[in-house]
Amino acid sequence: MTISVEFIEGMSEEISGISLRKRPNSDTKIVVLSFERLVAAEGFKSFGNKVEHLWLKDEEGTIQVSPNGMKFIFVDDDELSNAECTFEVHSQDRFERVMRFFHRYADAYGFEFQGN
Repeated sequence: MTISVEFIEGMSEEISGISLRKRPNSDTKIVVLSFERLVAAEGFKSFGNKVEHLWLKDEEGTIQVSPNGMKFIFVDDDELSNAECTFEVHSQDRFERVMRFFHRYADAYGFEFQGN
């Protein structure tokens, strides 16, 4: 099975960076995905700061998350330079599943994990 990240089902996006954080005084993990290009935004003018779902798909199945933040950085007012999608993971089981997905994504696309 192909590993994919999709804002719109069937439209695969390419992650350019992944940042993992932990909310202070909580077990909640914060995931920030960076994109240099968004296929979903290129063809749809209605794609904006409010994104309802993000699908992470691999051989284990589909993880559906609800992003709580989307940030767009533009060059020359109309050319997308970078986009960041943020979502939270509240349970350890879910976080372990998300991490298995990211490890598979890293293997498939040549990512390397680095510590701070």
